[in-house]
Amino acid sequence: MLSQNQFRCVYHPIVSLKSRKTYAFEALVRGPCSSSLHRPLNLFKVAEDHNCLFEADSLARVSSIKYFAKQLEKAGDSLLFLNISVNSVMSSLHQKGVTLNALKAYGVPPERVVIEITELRPVEDFNEFSQAINYYREIGFKVAIDDLGSGYNGLRVWSELKPDFVKIDRHFVSDIDTSSEKKSFMKTLVLLAKSLNTRIVAEGVETESELKCLESLDVDFVQGFLLKKPNKVIDLQLDYQWKNNSLVYKVNNEETVADIVLEYPSVSPTTLIQALTNKFLENKKIDFYPVVDGVKVLGVVWRRTLMDILAKRFGADIYARKSVEHIMDKNALILDVNTSLVELSRRVTKEGGSSVGDAFIVTKNGQYLGCAKLNDLLRKITDLKVSNAQHANPLSGLPGNVPIQQNTRQLLDKNVAFELIYVDVDSFKAYNDFYSFEQGDDVIRLIANLLKEIVAKYRDKEEFSFIGHIGGDDFIIIMSGSSSYEAICKELLARFEKEIKGFYLPKDQEQGGISGLDREGKKQFFPIMSLSLGVLLAKPNKFNHTQQLAFYATKAKKMAKGIAGNSYYVLDTEK
Repeated sequence: MLSQNQFRCVYHPIVSLKSRKTYAFEALVRGPCSSSLHRPLNLFKVAEDHNCLFEADSLARVSSIKYFAKQLEKAGDSLLFLNISVNSVMSSLHQKGVTLNALKAYGVPPERVVIEITELRPVEDFNEFSQAINYYREIGFKVAIDDLGSGYNGLRVWSELKPDFVKIDRHFVSDIDTSSEKKSFMKTLVLLAKSLNTRIVAEGVETESELKCLESLDVDFVQGFLLKKPNKVIDLQLDYQWKNNSLVYKVNNEETVADIVLEYPSVSPTTLIQALTNKFLENKKIDFYPVVDGVKVLGVVWRRTLMDILAKRFGADIYARKSVEHIMDKNALILDVNTSLVELSRRVTKEGGSSVGDAFIVTKNGQYLGCAKLNDLLRKITDLKVSNAQHANPLSGLPGNVPIQQNTRQLLDKNVAFELIYVDVDSFKAYNDFYSFEQGDDVIRLIANLLKEIVAKYRDKEEFSFIGHIGGDDFIIIMSGSSSYEAICKELLARFEKEIKGFYLPKDQEQGGISGLDREGKKQFFPIMSLSLGVLLAKPNKFNHTQQLAFYATKAKKMAKGIAGNSYYVLDTEK
């Protein structure tokens, strides 16, 4: 079969959830259709048993490159994922240059290739293995590891290789929309990937519910039969079409009800109480049923309420033939899927656990979507508090540089317009030196509280808002979806100018500042502290990475600092 090259190459699209377009194609190799070697696992297992794994692996890659090159124009700018097994890389027969030579021969640039490492056996010598993979990197290839969670060394390979992509095994994708455990696992992997500059590819997406869930969890890429099946013909057009045009807009890593919602059965308001009683008796694990008329939620019937009614004298005789709307709880907590878990927690606390029950009804655009359980909320809130504490600035309590980086990077990935306000305090160092660090800390707390208070006033007008503490006397505000930045700047400057005077002694207030030493040790007069606000209007397609964004934000701040007193300067990237 090797001598006659009976391999059949097909290409499976990898789709970006940011653009909802084909980003890459994974080359898959099949044996003859009528043969037991049609499945790749069987094919390469037999090749290894006959000591010709390297030859089979190499021929598969060369064939994949050859047929991809023939359809290069159809592929647009998409990348090509080429599989190579750990066994082949570590084989004594392994030869360098096979892939590169094939790319040169067929005219495919190396920077368009991703080497995807698959595991058929454990990696025993990580040093040797890393050297072999680094060879591919040095000649311009990107690296991916396949089926994280199903192999022998997944997390260690991730740690050692620092891959560009990590593909998540389909086990963790299947039914993720109904499994809070799988959602939590995926959320953790996404956060880990972002901290390591790795992008996630979720494999085996077969249902629309799974796709929507992965989109809400901010997964980078997906692959599965729902979107398109593997085909020998390269085609950027997907079989699946999103029903709405707007992309999922979730930034800030803010946990929402979408992170804990589960698909859940409901009953219609005309369902007889006797029929509902039978449902409860048949399924001991169900404690409630939402009552839904078409798509509109009317209430909830709790198991305990129904059983209390039936336990009363003549209860069964009176209610058995009545419909459930006679006994449903019309005051059940109903929430939109985009409600933040923090807001949900406040509402649960305010209304009290007894009135809320053990679950909440979830809607999307006013239509029934599913349910969320109190235990999942409590677990998420606990995780959120731990995460916030880890990345918060200890002085201000505001998110630090890790969340700042995550938010800015996600906004850039979403390719949306947003406003960034860089907040800097003038004459802060001189004040610190003159009055003490303790009083300087009080000024930092004042600014943090002003930012939280003022931004909160405009939060309802924004699709998204975020406040972060870069460090020292530097803060950042990010907003999107409105034009509140001018109102926020004006109110912040006015409030700060009024309140900062109280941090100076009367004589210093009278003379308008303090005398101290500048950075060169020379005596200088420093005016009462003021704020310089650099406002950057970030337009879509203007920034490729967060470093470029930071450069222009700093430029806007420097322009503001060139203006005396409390001031702001707007830098519009469109001009």
